[in-house]
Amino acid sequence: MKRFNSIKMKTVNSLSGGKTSSYIAVHYPADYELFALCCIECHNAGRDIDKRMRQMVNDKLQKYCPHYPEFVATSEDPKILKTMFDLEQMIGREIIWLRGIGWEDMVRLKKAIPNQFKRFCTTMMKMQPIFEFLYKYTELPVRMRIGFRYDEMERAERLRESFKFAYKCEWQENSCRWVQRWKKIDWRVGEFPLIDDRITHYHVQKSWESKEIVFPEDSNCQNCFWKRPEQLRKNFENNPPIMWWSLILEELQGNTFKNMSLRKIHDLPIQLDFFMEPAPVVRRVSVRIDLNN
Repeated sequence: MKRFNSIKMKTVNSLSGGKTSSYIAVHYPADYELFALCCIECHNAGRDIDKRMRQMVNDKLQKYCPHYPEFVATSEDPKILKTMFDLEQMIGREIIWLRGIGWEDMVRLKKAIPNQFKRFCTTMMKMQPIFEFLYKYTELPVRMRIGFRYDEMERAERLRESFKFAYKCEWQENSCRWVQRWKKIDWRVGEFPLIDDRITHYHVQKSWESKEIVFPEDSNCQNCFWKRPEQLRKNFENNPPIMWWSLILEELQGNTFKNMSLRKIHDLPIQLDFFMEPAPVVRRVSVRIDLNN
């Protein structure tokens, strides 16, 4: 990728609602603090979200995403909603809330449920709304801080700095239909301040011990195909409206998030000693022993 004048580029913090990206928001202020929320259009999935919180989220989303439906539910732990409001108060800067296409429209468009082989959900529900906001409101590319820690630096090598998007539609007379025209654009230059400053999982956890912000035990979408069956089973206990909506989605669509269906996962016994915190990264160290000494 060609290099750009980093002095003139705007800075962006991409926030997920987890402890690591929130650590970046606190310690590395940016021109834009962006948070993209994964939305469900079914009221049943949002049963546990009180009316006041739902209205507060709507006010946030309608500011920059008025072309999308009213917010009623999310596939993420609803605790994340209050977490983001509390984080905004802590840092003293606006956190811009964004959203993209909802789950129902995404599944209908793709004719599939996302899984490890069809990983389109993050692009459509997270990256695309962030890209669209930056495309409309600032000059690209931007310097985007990503929450990869020093103990997971290998993830930084896989970051894509370009984005393919439909920039216009054309009418084709011979086929009598609209056709989208696509192009690829360099939209961000990845920055990894936690890797540069050697911040690990331990440092992040330690920094939040004295803070009053409550983070979800399990961040990101509760039905995510990357999660272990034990985690998904526990999420049936923690957030039943989201998980039962996801189970019904599988049965209506005829596809599953994992090789094992959510109904079978729901029937698994609860693992009582299941730990939410990620395991520490263990690195191999080779030691040379001189047998002559």
